[in-house]
Amino acid sequence: MRVVGGAWRGRPLQAPPGRGTRPTSDKVREAMFDVLGALPEARRELAGRGPLAGHEALDVFAGSGALGIEALSRGADACTFVESAAPALRALRGNLVRVGVPIVRAEDPPGAPGEPRAVVLAGDVRRTLAADARSGTRYTLVFADPPYDEYEQVRPVLVRLLERVLVPGAVLVVESAAGTAAGLPWTVVREKRYGDTQVTFLVAEAPPPAEGEAAS
Repeated sequence: MRVVGGAWRGRPLQAPPGRGTRPTSDKVREAMFDVLGALPEARRELAGRGPLAGHEALDVFAGSGALGIEALSRGADACTFVESAAPALRALRGNLVRVGVPIVRAEDPPGAPGEPRAVVLAGDVRRTLAADARSGTRYTLVFADPPYDEYEQVRPVLVRLLERVLVPGAVLVVESAAGTAAGLPWTVVREKRYGDTQVTFLVAEAPPPAEGEAAS
């Protein structure tokens, strides 16, 4: 694995050992970010800092962190990574060290413009997103790559909790098994299939209707 574009192009990344994590391949990640960089809803190039400059990103089910790190390489100001598995967390933190991104606390003040930073939250997606909603944390760019065989169980959680942490116009990039509809109540602007992977690009143009009971 490696960073495929941006300031850290070519930097090696480590995947977690074992089969518990399914990293997005370099080829698929490069294709995803080519699409993302071309979307007018996502592109925010500022003074040559990259096509994703100014974004506050969120990478849930982060695994190795490759998606969020790719966004930082292409100019995103910050990324919050959410992961629960210990081997993946070790790989994620090691990858951030490799590219030289400081790991800070969520409550720390923002750094200088153009100096990317990362927050790593070790825990369940439900709990961490609910905490973000309570604290008023908001994101403009979200990556969600849950285990394919758990997507139908995860989907209602994404609907219920993500809408509370998105700014209007936020862009979401969701990975699922090929042929599996994202089934999320935001506007689909692109759908791409790469082998056994389907990537759906959505824009949160307005708050979606509530689904299911409120998060506890």
